[in-house]
Amino acid sequence: MAEFPRRPERRPRAKPARAPAQRPPPAVAAAPAPAPAAPTAWQDQAQWYDRRQGDGGDDFHSTLILPAVRRLLAVTPGGGRVLDVACGQGVLGRALAADGIASLGVDASPELIAAARRRAGGREHHLVGDVRDLPGVLAGNGLADERFVAAAVVMALADLDPMAPVLSGIARSLVPGGRCVLALSHPAFRIPRRSGWGWDDVQGMQYRRLDGYLSPLAVPIRTHPGVVDDHSRTLSFHRPLSAYLNACGAAGLGVIAAEELCSHRRGTKGARSAAEDRAAREFPLFLVLAAVALEDCHS
Repeated sequence: MAEFPRRPERRPRAKPARAPAQRPPPAVAAAPAPAPAAPTAWQDQAQWYDRRQGDGGDDFHSTLILPAVRRLLAVTPGGGRVLDVACGQGVLGRALAADGIASLGVDASPELIAAARRRAGGREHHLVGDVRDLPGVLAGNGLADERFVAAAVVMALADLDPMAPVLSGIARSLVPGGRCVLALSHPAFRIPRRSGWGWDDVQGMQYRRLDGYLSPLAVPIRTHPGVVDDHSRTLSFHRPLSAYLNACGAAGLGVIAAEELCSHRRGTKGARSAAEDRAAREFPLFLVLAAVALEDCHS
């Protein structure tokens, strides 16, 4: 019987050696965001506020507030720096820079200061710090001996508590006779949860309703009231006008001028348009005070 030729035995192929499994590199934890320098800093609102303000401010800032602040500061180019207290994302500093005026902005929110620095030109500088301790902030940055020709707090004083150390720190930082300008929501007509518009059918008149004025208030304000899942808030401190005037006097700041600013906005035309426009011209939304350092408060 013929024998069939056998197939040569196949040797098993050697399997290629596997490279040892490489473990992924350990995740590097993101550096924690810098902590705000004060509990009422607008840190959580910084990105939204920066988008809202942009380079020149919203229409209230660009049309009403900033022009009044610049008028009352009465600073000329080359005369020294302006101290921008609670500067936010630097909208006042940019307006002053356009006039050829240098400024130093201080704010408690690292996010807002970062936004201010991104938008800044050569005449603007910014520091993170608690404006309730301006002398300490300046000293900690090698500026203890600098005196400013003027200072401003634009739409921020109602976010600061207590107010007295802010104003006394400003007074100590000014040259004698230097101006301090305060711009704020009008404390007599815009009171959080205590004021609003009403309509009198008998008189055919729009009026301003006040449900309180003299009592100080600390009111949480929702940043985005129309957004269901956004619970971020700021804290607004209402004080009567006398509290601002007395605090200025106690700090060594004498009030010399004031402007009350009415809204430039007008509603759609309708049956009540004339009355609404009249009310808008009668009731100011903002108050801007100018004061001067009455004496050298550096001691």
